Amino acid sequence: MTLEQILDDLKTDRIKKCILDSDMYNEMDDQYALAYCLGCDKINLLSVNAAPFDNGRTKDFESGMVASYGETFRVLEVCHKNDGTIPVYEGSRVRYTPDNNYAPIDSPAARNIIKTVKESDEIIYVLTTGCCSNVTSACLMDPSITDNMCVIWLGGHLLENDNCKEFNLIQDYAAGQLLINNDIPLILLPACGPDSTKGTQALRCGFDELCKLVGDENPQKFFREAFPMEFVHEEHMQDKLAEWRRVIWDIAAPGVISVPHAYTFSIVPAPIFGDDGKYGFDKTRHKIIYMERLDKDIVFADTWASINSL
Repeated sequence: MTLEQILDDLKTDRIKKCILDSDMYNEMDDQYALAYCLGCDKINLLSVNAAPFDNGRTKDFESGMVASYGETFRVLEVCHKNDGTIPVYEGSRVRYTPDNNYAPIDSPAARNIIKTVKESDEIIYVLTTGCCSNVTSACLMDPSITDNMCVIWLGGHLLENDNCKEFNLIQDYAAGQLLINNDIPLILLPACGPDSTKGTQALRCGFDELCKLVGDENPQKFFREAFPMEFVHEEHMQDKLAEWRRVIWDIAAPGVISVPHAYTFSIVPAPIFGDDGKYGFDKTRHKIIYMERLDKDIVFADTWASINSL
């Protein structure tokens, strides 16, 4: 599909087949994104891939993936979706490096993407809310899948920024460079920029707001109490509950499928993730879909409605 056809497809009422590729243990937004996918009537969630990360909550890149794999089952159980109908796959255990000549990294997650896309008679949307190691590997292992898939990735910062080094991108920077440099159907959801109303950083929520909008019973209770209370108790927030705010970044990806009218997109030449961590631009490069801004109220309302329907 062309990028124009993908944008048109998003606007249709057809239920979209999706894979969620997530660093589920990294933060608290991942759990909300999975619950959003499970409760959303516009998403047919086929499977979940565990993405690696290393942010200090785990000892290294590989253990981040293993923790994400385990956390996914916990959220599925809380959401009463642990009957095996949504399989979970382990992702990459290593980063792309010169040591392996930046070769694709084989994993059950990468193979799941390839198998799912090749067996589907309609486009597969891969909601990539962590580093892009798994999806990059799948596309390089079998480039033919790019004819029938679209990657929706939270990666990089707003193009107005000089610096592109956002968390998901720097977890496996070479994988990000390979993804953005290949002509792969991509919707890029940037994180931060000089304007706080733009990018996924707009999805900021206070504790009181979170408790009011998410219901009282499980699994809703889980998303009111288990999350965010674990993060409210961070040392720097002691006795500052009224000031606590969190960006629920990852709900931006399922939001693209569920409420595309909440997003402003443009088709632009793919930016360059420079070796120096700065953006580069070349008007002759292949095109991607770039999110300029989103309406946080619409995305939040749809997220809470979907979670509360579980």
